[in-house]
Amino acid sequence: MSTFNKFGVIPVFRGLDGTLAVQKEIAFPSEEDAKRAGQVFAEVLGGAVAFRRMNDPETGTIGNGFIIGRYGVMAEKTAS
Repeated sequence: MSTFNKFGVIPVFRGLDGTLAVQKEIAFPSEEDAKRAGQVFAEVLGGAVAFRRMNDPETGTIGNGFIIGRYGVMAEKTAS
C-alpha cells in the first residue's frame, strides 16, 4: 500500500454582512506551505482551515482530514 499525506487549505470568505462562504479546497506540497497559505488567506479573505489527510491512490481511499491550523474567523472562539 502506498499511502501518503495530502496537505491543503480551505479558504473561507467573510462578507461585509458577516456571512461566511467556504471556498474550494487548494492542495499544497507540505504542511508548512499549507499553514503559511492559511495565514495569507485569513488576511485576504477572512479565514482558512489547513488540513492533512492520508490518501491511497492504489485503492482510491481518501482518509479523514485532520485540522493542522485555523486562521482568522475560523480561529475565533464561539460562545457555547
